[in-house]
Parts: sequence; C-alpha cells; structure tokens
Amino acid sequence: MEFHTFYDYFLYTKSWAYVMMFVVLPLYVVYWNFVLFPRKKGRNGESKGH
Repeated sequence: MEFHTFYDYFLYTKSWAYVMMFVVLPLYVVYWNFVLFPRKKGRNGESKGH
C-alpha cells in the first residue's frame, strides 16, 4: 500500500491509542506529582511533616 502523506498513513493505521497514551500518561504523572501530592521541602531538601 502506498501513502502520499503522513496523514494518510496515520488514518490507515488507526494509532489513536498510542497517541493518547504518549499524551495522557505524562500529563497524568505531572498532575499526580504536583497537584494531588505536592512536596513541601524545607531548607535542607527534606520533606516537611513526614
């Protein structure tokens, strides 16, 4: 099969699952680390309250 553009190839392969995986997973890691459980560090780099 011949593809004239990358978009034709992309539509043929139906790789939305891979695209969403590489977009959503890093965003979820950032959300988990900085929004849900932010680290409050003291002057010496140790986390407070633990």
